[in-house]
Amino acid sequence: MTTIWLLPVVTLIVGSSAGGVLAPAIQVYSPSYALLTVTFSACMVAIGFTLTFMLFTIYVLRLIVYGPPAGASVLSVFLPLGPSGQAAYSLLKLGSAFSSLLPLDYGDPEGMLRKPGMGETIEVICVVGALVLWSLASMWIVIAILCLGHSLRRERVAFRLSFWGIVFPNVRILTFLLPLWWRC
Repeated sequence: MTTIWLLPVVTLIVGSSAGGVLAPAIQVYSPSYALLTVTFSACMVAIGFTLTFMLFTIYVLRLIVYGPPAGASVLSVFLPLGPSGQAAYSLLKLGSAFSSLLPLDYGDPEGMLRKPGMGETIEVICVVGALVLWSLASMWIVIAILCLGHSLRRERVAFRLSFWGIVFPNVRILTFLLPLWWRC
């Protein structure tokens, strides 16, 4: 098993970040549709990362039992950075969207979504979740560098098309770090 198994699941996580990006534009025309979009996107990121976390567990077992992949396929160790970074980015965007959409000014007066501070509470939960995912990605980058160093000590890895596989995951981590850095 390699981390190529993550690619079908990552589409849910990538699609979920689109909801956080589109929500402010939809909110101008229909706040209820914007809330529906953000809620659906939150479900997508939850399902996508749950499945991804299951695959992470299997992959860690594979690394422990069989060691890092041989040859150029060792670069697939960098792929778990993509879902972690993308899910963290998606949580940040969804948290800010929930913050601008909540509390609701319509609906049941006793409803939970009408409570003051509900949007900010959900945003804080999303930021904490994003930090947890960033720490998971930090662990994976250390594992990936160690596996790459282990493989380079044993054999030379030829430059191939598989080197492009490390671009997406590493850029996702940077996209998550830059908004945190700008907030400080």
